[in-house]
Amino acid sequence: MLRTLLLLSMLAAASGAGADDDPLARAQALIDAGKPAEAYALLEPLEASYAGEPTFDYLYGVAALDSGQALRAVFALERVVDTKPDHGPARAELARAYLALGETDDARAEFEKVQEMDLPPEARQTIDRYMTGIELFHDRTRTRFRPWVLVGLGYDTNVNGATDAKSVIVPNISATQPALLGGTENSPLWTLGAGTRFTTPLDVERGLSLFGRIGLDHRLTVDEADFSTSAAAGALGINLRRDRHQFRLAAEADIVKIDGIGRVSGDRETAGLSTQYQYAPTDRDQMTAFAQFALVRYPDQRVRDVNRFTGGLGWGHAFADVAGTPILYGSIFGGFDDEQSEASGGHFGRDFYGARVGASYQPRERHQVYTTLTWQQSDYSERDPFFAKRRDDEFFDIEAGYRFQYDENWSLSPTLRYSDNSSNIVINEYDRFEVLLTLRNDF
Repeated sequence: MLRTLLLLSMLAAASGAGADDDPLARAQALIDAGKPAEAYALLEPLEASYAGEPTFDYLYGVAALDSGQALRAVFALERVVDTKPDHGPARAELARAYLALGETDDARAEFEKVQEMDLPPEARQTIDRYMTGIELFHDRTRTRFRPWVLVGLGYDTNVNGATDAKSVIVPNISATQPALLGGTENSPLWTLGAGTRFTTPLDVERGLSLFGRIGLDHRLTVDEADFSTSAAAGALGINLRRDRHQFRLAAEADIVKIDGIGRVSGDRETAGLSTQYQYAPTDRDQMTAFAQFALVRYPDQRVRDVNRFTGGLGWGHAFADVAGTPILYGSIFGGFDDEQSEASGGHFGRDFYGARVGASYQPRERHQVYTTLTWQQSDYSERDPFFAKRRDDEFFDIEAGYRFQYDENWSLSPTLRYSDNSSNIVINEYDRFEVLLTLRNDF
């Protein structure tokens, strides 16, 4: 549509000759009719006479590109942008011509210049899809590193994840004398993070690549330092992409330490394997199947050690024809924790299942709002030794946020999150509000 509107405006400003006598108007009509080869044949003999005229060069470049003459299109369209650097449609067509010749870096540079211009939403969405395609191509054909850093400031109403109850009866200790509880703690907080991701091709023709990531994160709870946490996570795996199919296999590990414990070893350590299969039946839909096996270990509380199995299915859809390009996605999942301390830790084994849904929307260029809702049910295997009943938890979490992409690297994101865990054992019940403002740089 953008191409047609521009061509009509240029032709209206051209000579007053009728369409039958004006080769540019005739070429425009042929392009609109889906006959670019005929338009190219009409304009090609006129190149020597009209080369350098932006209207002619643009039409000639479009006709050449759409009829398979990408190199001729580049010559013509380069003449347009040399004469009129702000000619957005010509730059967009030039980027397409570079893509047709396999010159992805030049294509990306031209698309980036077009993105800086004032464009209709439909045209911008089309360019965004081209940029995404270039990024995916570079991921498959080049070694790429993507480091990032972030800093955040916020507030947490329950940094220790504790119940609101002040006391509780523990049947296997005393049926009449309640045990006193510490209650919830709230605090301002800082977050600091840094990491990198990388991809490198192993076999371009087969679509096989190696990928990895590593990240470090520190969460400082200002008023309750004992509940500050440090975390490190990483993954290394292979990715196989064939047309609309993609398969991933990765080894993953993470370690979390609560700073108040005072040990070097982690308070929770996880290592395992994950797999993921994605299929895109259309350019707007994506289906996912995933599975994960993980060893979850607690160095200071070995009774809590479990082996975790998780699997699920997901789906996402982008409404590309709707203003703001709304995206909806959802997944269902389930699994179990297999306790490893059979003598005294059977009550840490559980079955769990749940669902996650989310949505995002772009009200304006560089602006995005999003929300995610998660629900999970956990049914524990054996009676809790202190409360003499099987634990039953229902977890609910909702997060809403806004993202402002200042430029290619910097983004600012305020987020609000509410979590609630309902349980038939009171010490496991809690809720919390968290608000966080994050500034991030993706190099």
